[in-house]
Amino acid sequence: MSLREVSERHDALLRQLNEERAAALTRISRTLESIIEQLRAIRVRAGAESTGVSSAEADEYERLRARATQYRWYLEVQREALGLRQHGFLDRFYQVPGPLA
Repeated sequence: MSLREVSERHDALLRQLNEERAAALTRISRTLESIIEQLRAIRVRAGAESTGVSSAEADEYERLRARATQYRWYLEVQREALGLRQHGFLDRFYQVPGPLA
């Protein structure tokens, strides 16, 4: 195998790795968006009902918050794997709602 062939195979492998990293980034961000929407929906229901939320819903909300925080971290790690080091906008774009009052 020539040096050129080795270099081409190496480049192809790097492209495949970056494609998978980008696909993982997409999966993580979509999951995080979905979790944040679920959290917002529970907050809306809590605000619409005079009795607030049930203890089961409050537990679900906290479970989802923990999962959202985990996926937010996954997103940052995956971005770093792609060489993206600036994460400041993530806190604005993927804002995880706070605890229920």
